Amino acid sequence: MHHRRTRIIALTFALAAASLSAGAQERAAMDKNYQWKPEHIYPNVAAWEADMQAIQADLDKLAAFKGKFAGKDATNPAQSLIEYNKLDEAMEIKYDHVGNYVSYHFDVDMGNSEWTGREQRVEDLGVQINQRLSWFEPEMLLIPRETVMGWVSQHKELEPYRKSFDDMYLLAKHTLSQEEEEIMALAGNITGTPSDVYNKFTDVDMNFGTIKDEKGDTVRVSYEGWVSYRTSKDRALREKYFKAVWGQFKAYETTLAALMTGNLKKDIFATKARKYSNTLERALTPTFVPVDVYANLVKTTRENTAPLHKYDEIRKRILNVDHYRHWDYYVSFSEGEEQRYTWDQGLAMVQDALKPLGKQYIADITTALTPKNGWVDVYASKGKRGGAYSSSTYGVHPYMLYNFDYKKGLTLDDVSTVAHEVGHSMHTLYSEKNQPFPNRDYVIFNAEVASTTNETLLAMKLLDEARAAYKNAKGAAKETARKHLLFLLEQNVNSGRDTFYRQVMFATWEWEAHQMAEKGEPLTAESFDKLYSDLLKEWHGPAAEYEELSGVSWSTIPHFYRGYYVYTYATSYAAAVALAQNIRAEYLGDKSKKGSTDRYLAYLKSGSSKHPVELLKDAGVDMTTPAPIVAFIKYWSGLVDELDALTKAKS
Repeated sequence: MHHRRTRIIALTFALAAASLSAGAQERAAMDKNYQWKPEHIYPNVAAWEADMQAIQADLDKLAAFKGKFAGKDATNPAQSLIEYNKLDEAMEIKYDHVGNYVSYHFDVDMGNSEWTGREQRVEDLGVQINQRLSWFEPEMLLIPRETVMGWVSQHKELEPYRKSFDDMYLLAKHTLSQEEEEIMALAGNITGTPSDVYNKFTDVDMNFGTIKDEKGDTVRVSYEGWVSYRTSKDRALREKYFKAVWGQFKAYETTLAALMTGNLKKDIFATKARKYSNTLERALTPTFVPVDVYANLVKTTRENTAPLHKYDEIRKRILNVDHYRHWDYYVSFSEGEEQRYTWDQGLAMVQDALKPLGKQYIADITTALTPKNGWVDVYASKGKRGGAYSSSTYGVHPYMLYNFDYKKGLTLDDVSTVAHEVGHSMHTLYSEKNQPFPNRDYVIFNAEVASTTNETLLAMKLLDEARAAYKNAKGAAKETARKHLLFLLEQNVNSGRDTFYRQVMFATWEWEAHQMAEKGEPLTAESFDKLYSDLLKEWHGPAAEYEELSGVSWSTIPHFYRGYYVYTYATSYAAAVALAQNIRAEYLGDKSKKGSTDRYLAYLKSGSSKHPVELLKDAGVDMTTPAPIVAFIKYWSGLVDELDALTKAKS
């Protein structure tokens, strides 16, 4: 119903487009079996160009339907609607294909100007589609709901659109006139400016200078490089790197505050134009996620920061520092050596951990993750986009981008990332196979559950095995087992800290910054800094000490330009832990959890057949109540207590 690019991209949460691995190679010299195959979409650029032209022709035909649903030209509106939907589906699939074909080439060769140009053509075409078809919903809303639903009941071709039409009427008061919708569509080229400028400024123009490393060698500093240096065992080096990065953001915080102000005002513009009460309501209502879910997440978490305070106290004790500082936040205190795995070993670990989801699920992820099948792009290469994602390509198959070290292989974190992204891909694959085209998609609120459940099943299995090994070990093997368990516990506790607590803190800052803008309060670097500094102190408690530079951290978070997005990481993590606990318990024989796996697999097949919160309720988690948040915090707090005890244990 909404004409937009249908490419579903689910990113792992990391520092925006994280830096390429040190193992990045020249792509041409790498094994092509580990590279994805965009040719599954189009055999060549000529075929892509043909669909670009076909979309233009389809768009002309669709635009000609204006007036055929309501008004004097609406002689057979139900039949016109059937024909429109059929053509619209075909055009949307083509648009999905042309966009992804370009992205899958561009994302592995970002310096290639030809693919950059094609990417811009696709984006411009998307704006044109939105603008030329912006009349559709306003015209449909001229027709009484009962009339349209009568057409749906009378014509089986319209039945797949029942929920889409129902949702359209639910949002009717926020849909503008045809002329106003066209203006909103045209504004699409402008409203993305704060984000575009931020990305270009921080990725390209900012110069972080150099520092000397522990060997005395000169190191060029980058924001992406912080991901590696923040875990260095050399505390002085961590401090130097932090101050070099955050100092640069501080130097430009007036400019960055102006960009954030533009971003907030852009959201307020859309809120007022579409007649919402506030920016949070505008962001969540179109996805049918109740505002109370967001408010409940923030309120419940703020009331339960004590476990995070305790973890910071544990870290301070084990790191043996008088002052636990910002640059001490990520360094590991466990002594377990990081093992590396081949791709095949990592795949085997994922397959083993996800056995509770059944033989068909394992067969499907095996197809998806077998490199020669062309679904995955495995290793870092020069010019490739950083990070990881899963992306839908309707009617073809999902694609997954990774950035693993070609020479060293995969870390345990990398194996977890494999499980994460293939979870997204299975959600996409199953929804597209089991839902009609209008319901094939799903909102981000649901998307991250599928990926995080996989990660959690992997983590729970590894932890259970490590606990058993520690319990049964004797002599010198006892200490080795203790170190391995401690390593896994630290990883899992950090995952909960970063994916739950940290994201809720981000969500709180974002919400309160928007409220400042809505109230007309000063939007300055100083006000943004104070807001962030106050939240750091609230979240982390007395054990942590932060510098003045820490307050500018808000300017390092690109996700704030996506508008009330980060909260979904936290809700998804809480939901995933609950689901994974039930699935694993059923697999291990707990009869009280019977049906948990079937309900979850049904969830993966559900697309957007119901509203997001209702889909999760069917799977077994009610996010409209504090219960899942409280249950997650209890689970995470238990891991913290276990870790605390293990650090004091003697082998």
